[in-house]
Amino acid sequence: MNKIQFIKSYAKINLCLNIINKKQKLHKIQSLFSLVSLHDKICAFPIKKKNHKIFFKGKFSKNIPRINTIQKTLKLLEKEGLLKKKIYVIVYKNIPQKSGLGGGSMNSASLIKLLIKKKIVKINNDKLTNISDKIGDDVKNRF
Repeated sequence: MNKIQFIKSYAKINLCLNIINKKQKLHKIQSLFSLVSLHDKICAFPIKKKNHKIFFKGKFSKNIPRINTIQKTLKLLEKEGLLKKKIYVIVYKNIPQKSGLGGGSMNSASLIKLLIKKKIVKINNDKLTNISDKIGDDVKNRF
């Protein structure tokens, strides 16, 4: 059996932030941010199940809603025809929820990068920009 490898999903601090306008539920933003050493850890791999399995563990894992950025990201990748398999995801939360440190959006970006690295998802730059734009403006800045 292969050893499960985790990737780090770093928190971010906005150095400056400009809200350009509002699009649906999210704001269109322009920001300059810096990644910091605080990070969540994520692992993901394909499974032969009917549904995705998403688990949050760690200090700040309580009360994460069933509909969260990881779940939304997997559904969006499926909708776009980029994800053919169901995925098992574990996120060890070290970044507090709703702290303004980008935990959820950075987890989403890190998951996409991990799925691309493992060749579970194949995507071109235009499609990647389109998908990350649907997740949030700060996600597309991670690619």
